[in-house]
Amino acid sequence: MARMSDITSTEKLLDLIRKKKPEPPPAVPADHAPFPPPPKKIRTAFPRKVGIMKAVTVGVDISHDALRLVKTVRIADNRRQMLEYYTLPLHPWNRRGTPAFPNLLKNELSRFCGSHQRIDTWAVMSAANASVRHIRIPKVAKSEIENVVFWSVKKEAPFNEKETLLDFEVLEEVVEQDVPKWLVMACTAPRREVEELKNLFLKAGFPLAGISIVPFAVQNLFRAEWMPTPAGTVASLFIGNDFSRIDIYSKGNLAMTRGIKAGINSMVESVLDALLEQNRRTEEETGEKQAVVSPEQARKVLFSLSPDGEPLTGQDAGYHLTQEDKHRIILPVMQRLVRQIDRTFEYYEANVNPSRVGKIFVSSAMSIYPPLTAYMGEQLGIESELLNPFDPALPGISAQFRGESLSERVTLAPALGMALSDRNRTPNLLFTYKDRERLAVRKRAGLASFAAFALLAAAAAGFFLYELGMISVKKAEISRLQRELAQYQPRISRNDVMQIAAQAGQRRYSPGAYSERYRSMAVIGELSALTPNDIRLLTLKADLAPARTDKTGSTPEETVQRERKDAVKAAPGEPPQAGKAGSVVVEGIVLGSRQSLDASLAGYITRLQASPLFRQITVQKNSVERARKRDVLHFTISLKIASA
Repeated sequence: MARMSDITSTEKLLDLIRKKKPEPPPAVPADHAPFPPPPKKIRTAFPRKVGIMKAVTVGVDISHDALRLVKTVRIADNRRQMLEYYTLPLHPWNRRGTPAFPNLLKNELSRFCGSHQRIDTWAVMSAANASVRHIRIPKVAKSEIENVVFWSVKKEAPFNEKETLLDFEVLEEVVEQDVPKWLVMACTAPRREVEELKNLFLKAGFPLAGISIVPFAVQNLFRAEWMPTPAGTVASLFIGNDFSRIDIYSKGNLAMTRGIKAGINSMVESVLDALLEQNRRTEEETGEKQAVVSPEQARKVLFSLSPDGEPLTGQDAGYHLTQEDKHRIILPVMQRLVRQIDRTFEYYEANVNPSRVGKIFVSSAMSIYPPLTAYMGEQLGIESELLNPFDPALPGISAQFRGESLSERVTLAPALGMALSDRNRTPNLLFTYKDRERLAVRKRAGLASFAAFALLAAAAAGFFLYELGMISVKKAEISRLQRELAQYQPRISRNDVMQIAAQAGQRRYSPGAYSERYRSMAVIGELSALTPNDIRLLTLKADLAPARTDKTGSTPEETVQRERKDAVKAAPGEPPQAGKAGSVVVEGIVLGSRQSLDASLAGYITRLQASPLFRQITVQKNSVERARKRDVLHFTISLKIASA
């Protein structure tokens, strides 16, 4: 890289300034304010209207001298369209920290957001007390990354987790000494400042969706593809009031950031010292007392370097200074900035990434001074450019921005970066890794519930389809039966079926008639079932009483009613008399050993007595006889048949 001792480059820069020396400005009234605020402006970038129910994102940048707002809407997955931007100058009586500011913020946001119902508001927080560092951790499991990052950051820069917020983002996998590791970007910020900013917007009635710092706002310009993502490594230099900050981006991701204790106030002090020295010399030469020069007057002299700054008048201190004189006054501060940036680049190349920084973007809290940008690039030996996300050359920028001053475009960059924020790509101090983990748990629970519900719904749908199929089958069966029924003529009505049923009831037999009819078969079947294998029946004589006939010519229904009356008249405990009972005489022999003949006969009689069909079992004959060279017991038994 080039070094600061290169005097010829400074002379070239002064030559450039001389060629662009403007005409002397016209005089203005003496009572004109030394630092008039920029006029209040509202611009609509794209005239196309957006529905009030469509989500919009509003980026808010509250600086020392202005409130800047930018509103965007998503038009594709990773593309946004700017709808409006707004700049409101702030004064000592209504700046942030004054009692009037919350109400002013509420009114301006309400007017700026209009009738939109879905608004995500992102605000810029000062990066002065925030710390961004990149660390390399072992390639551990996803569930262990949180713990490893916490202790790694705490080891490098101890902090109190009750007072400091920690958030991190895993960028990519890197290899260090042939060992794969995770490259992690970790950011810490004071919890108190985050809570103060959060409560400020709550008091204004616009809860914040996110809080981030300017380095991440610039990162959004690359990640959202608003500006072309650099192929290599670039740097962004912001020259603030009290300090400056150098940010290095690799492939659009923030790789390193560092604060430098030199800024606009350092330049104002140099200008103030030069003006006081000039007054002292003038007093010594003329003996006339010179007017006291204030820091505000010195700041006005410094800001007059910019084409967009307010020109000096004859009554202003430093009116006699040329552009070259002003540049020589602030040159030591610029040299100190370049030295710090040079050292930062050297540290980055030696410890973070060997890739050389090829370009630097410059922005400032003061009006833009193009020779300063050129000086930075020339001294560092790299390409330099203003950080201008409103460059008309960029795709999607409306021609309405062509009339805006370059300084105004550059100062809107942080607000625009916040308006391009998204939880997936922007580190959010309101929604840290712990909140993301809790959200992931809720999402997993929701997915599990949805899967269970979907399974139940699928089962219910399957059952419903099955039932529809069964209904179709039943309807087809009904149609078939109706076609079969149509073949029978004449058609039978309900009354016809009732008449047929009544006639069938009239023709049925009484229980007693059925009993008389099948009594002989019951007697033979019962005897066959009760007779064991060692008993042979020789003869069977049965005298069955005939069934009682109805000589009166009564119908079967009348016969049944008469039998019921006879049962009622019967004596209690006696079975009703359906007719004459009848008797059976059985003759047979018992086979077996001589000692078991009597026992077998006795067992047979016992079984007959247990039968519900027989009663009054009597042994009429019982004698042992010789048959086929063995003894058999020849017997004759009489039985009464139980009445039905």
